[in-house]
Amino acid sequence: MFPVLSINGTPAPCDDETESAALDFNPDSGPTHRCRACGDELTRTMTGWVTDDGDGACLLFEPDDDTGHEQTGPHDPAPIPFAWCNSAAITTEESDDAVTVALSVGDPRGAFCFTVTRIPDDAESDLAGCLLLHTPHPGEPAPHAALTELHPGTYVVGTVPAALAPRITRTGSEEHHHDHYQRPHRPGVRANLHHQPRRTR
Repeated sequence: MFPVLSINGTPAPCDDETESAALDFNPDSGPTHRCRACGDELTRTMTGWVTDDGDGACLLFEPDDDTGHEQTGPHDPAPIPFAWCNSAAITTEESDDAVTVALSVGDPRGAFCFTVTRIPDDAESDLAGCLLLHTPHPGEPAPHAALTELHPGTYVVGTVPAALAPRITRTGSEEHHHDHYQRPHRPGVRANLHHQPRRTR
């Protein structure tokens, strides 16, 4: 098998030696917010949100009351999409017959790793020939970030919101909570690394 890398459906340069594909979203730890009104990137300071040049006044500020006079006011910060993600990567390991997806959201030197591996047919195990999925989970040693189970298959990453904490049971699952958040589909960049039968030389 050899990898074929495509970006939004368009094949990208790739050969049979390629084992990984990665997207770096925020490698330089840049601003995480921008102003909803003017669109400038913002940094939080002791005095409020300011632009790169230290300007805390938004020229497109809209006051609550209509005074009929042009005014400036504070920036309205909004999180920049993907600012929480350092990188995303897909890695294939032929010797283990495994594919790993790694998502880094905390320390950029680490990542959450999701791996699907195939147990060899001739393995001395009842799982011979099966596919196994390995996922991050609460309680694992040296985690990339703390995980708290919200409901089966979904975790809160990092600190649990104070309003939610009382509803988390001692086993880590939220008790009697059925508000399963479904993220709406939005178009974006997709990098797909799939395999085709290896060419004979």
